[in-house]
Amino acid sequence: MRACFRNHTHSGRPAGGLLILLTALAVPAGAQIPRINTFFPIGGKAGSTVELEIRGSSLDGANKLLVSGSGVIGTVEPSGSKTDEQFRPIWQNKCGTCHELRSPANRSMSPQQWAATVERMVKVRQAPISSADAEKITQYLSGAAKSGKLVAHVKISPDALPGLCELRVVTPKGVSTAALFEIGNLPEIDAVSNTRNTPMQIALPCVVNGTLAGNAERHYFRFQAKGGQRLVFNLKGFRYNLLTQLFFNPNLRLYDSSGKQIAENHGYYELDPLIDWTCPADGPYTLEVRDLLGRGNPGNVYRLTMGSIPYDTVVYPPAAQTGAHAALNVVGKNTAGMQTAYSVEVPATSGLTQIGSPYGPQPFYVSPYAIVTKEAKTGSPTALPAGFAGRLSHSGEADSFSIQGNGTFEFEAYSTRVGSPGNLRVSLLNEASKGMAGFGGDGRMTAKLEAGKTYTLKVEDGSGQGGPDHIYVVEARPAHPDVECVVRPANITLRPGLSTIVQVALTRREGVTGDVIVSAEGLPSGVIVSPNVIQPDRGEAFLVLTALSTAKPIEKPITIYANAKGPLGETKAIAQPQELVNLNNNLTPINRAECVVAVRGQADFTADIASSKTIKVHPRRGVEVKVHVTRSAAFKGPVNVRITGLPSGWVANQETVQPNKDTVTLLVRPDGNNTQPFMKRDPNMSPIYATVVVSADEFEFVAGTLLVQADPTVYPEDKNE
Repeated sequence: MRACFRNHTHSGRPAGGLLILLTALAVPAGAQIPRINTFFPIGGKAGSTVELEIRGSSLDGANKLLVSGSGVIGTVEPSGSKTDEQFRPIWQNKCGTCHELRSPANRSMSPQQWAATVERMVKVRQAPISSADAEKITQYLSGAAKSGKLVAHVKISPDALPGLCELRVVTPKGVSTAALFEIGNLPEIDAVSNTRNTPMQIALPCVVNGTLAGNAERHYFRFQAKGGQRLVFNLKGFRYNLLTQLFFNPNLRLYDSSGKQIAENHGYYELDPLIDWTCPADGPYTLEVRDLLGRGNPGNVYRLTMGSIPYDTVVYPPAAQTGAHAALNVVGKNTAGMQTAYSVEVPATSGLTQIGSPYGPQPFYVSPYAIVTKEAKTGSPTALPAGFAGRLSHSGEADSFSIQGNGTFEFEAYSTRVGSPGNLRVSLLNEASKGMAGFGGDGRMTAKLEAGKTYTLKVEDGSGQGGPDHIYVVEARPAHPDVECVVRPANITLRPGLSTIVQVALTRREGVTGDVIVSAEGLPSGVIVSPNVIQPDRGEAFLVLTALSTAKPIEKPITIYANAKGPLGETKAIAQPQELVNLNNNLTPINRAECVVAVRGQADFTADIASSKTIKVHPRRGVEVKVHVTRSAAFKGPVNVRITGLPSGWVANQETVQPNKDTVTLLVRPDGNNTQPFMKRDPNMSPIYATVVVSADEFEFVAGTLLVQADPTVYPEDKNE
């Protein structure tokens, strides 16, 4: 059986949320890109073909649907609708910085809802917009809402395990952001707006797909239940689309045959509700789905699983070796008497991942080493490297593994990261049972082992708790340099003959010295990469990808990685792809399974650095950088120019080349922070290059790079101080 989605994006715990790496990074302001805001339905049953209605922005001319993983293929119907850009400049000028009218690019609403929003901003918020401009803005937003919608089809293999896939749309403008699609194994039903007196009659178990698009819209479902039957109602919305928290607060209410409310929930998995209920007596019951505030929106999409189903599940054992055939069991709430055993083919790539199961996607760790489980361990010591998997089934339980090794080893635990609610504690004991090292939680430690000696790896719960879901993995591997990195964005579009950048941010863990090399592999034909370095005094680099002028339209997942060296050797870290979403004016990263690059379209303009390619920065003086733009005959729009990758202490404001001009000057200047670290930088370190990036609407590319050097000249103003 096949699983669909690799990277673990959601923990499946009430307080878990997303596994996102929140790092303090300078996020460049990019151009608009094709974006999926929402779609319906957000899942389907294995063996079926599902028709999707996708809503987003810049989806004009979409011609392909990309699906991550195996067992699922997708197609998209030709889209004949195109956004009328005539009044877009008025919207940008009047509403571009407004919170509620931020952009149709990151908010899906119907034309009627956009019209009502504009009216509210003018009449209630007293926005300085004339009636004529309000009409034009409404026309633009309504047109964007209509054109930002398309129809696609997803065909799911009959043997696909319940799990998650990523969907992306490819358009002439490039590849879109990703959205999550769930594969299930229960009967599927589409909800309709109704009343408590006219509910949908359903049979449990089932999955309901619904959208609360209209204000005050509600969905009611009537079912028969037997006394003593334990039923679970688990609604997923927020967990699959973080942006829904801006406008969707789903609420579940359960009623008996007399109409009396007997259960309610509006947030078990953060905003997503769940009801776990034991039926008191045979009879009909009704479940209601509503938005807590009665708000309607096309993005109020949910997927509701109902029946005697498990939840808060994990799998045991929670780890296996790469490429193995693993026999697993689902463990969690409401699993008594259910079929929980199944098997999977383990991915060939090591690391934290997410695998399918009979009851949905599960967190899992894939190790390059053999896995020893507590049930399968023998009296003989285990030779390292190896992985150890177990669970602390009852309070006060402790597991011990005898180990042997020669050299310095690193021990890392995976507990909460594989779904455990426990508080893990790991200790290493010598032959005299004396503690040598230890750590708590999902931590790590390093210890030197002597050949021929036997040591004990002890695993317990720091709070003395236990349970069948208190699972863990401890991997013991040769110590090596350790780094973590992320790459943004996860969707990259190139034009033939031009280059673009991706941001690679690095966290140095231990044992890393000198430069870290970042590069890419698995690139499609016609695309090349210029490797970059992250110097010891830097935390990020911008990797330049270039499409040759002969490159044909193509799209393909790629891998961004970092190579690091240190006294303990060399390591290669795969960068975690991330997207950034705007949540209440805060840019928030979301992990994605793949980083996809696409070659599409032709350039509307080109740009070159018209001044020196070497700039010398001074703590009290600015340095001018001139950029020249050459437009095609058909392109008359403005072009934005910015500089990324400047050393700490310097900044350059973004400038715009207006339609009646072809050259702009950017001023690189001190930003008020401490400039001395760069001015006194070790000259033996690798040089720092900044990148000049130009953009217009959906099109962004690199105009060139600048070698940044310190200017040690003593100017008159320096002498006066």
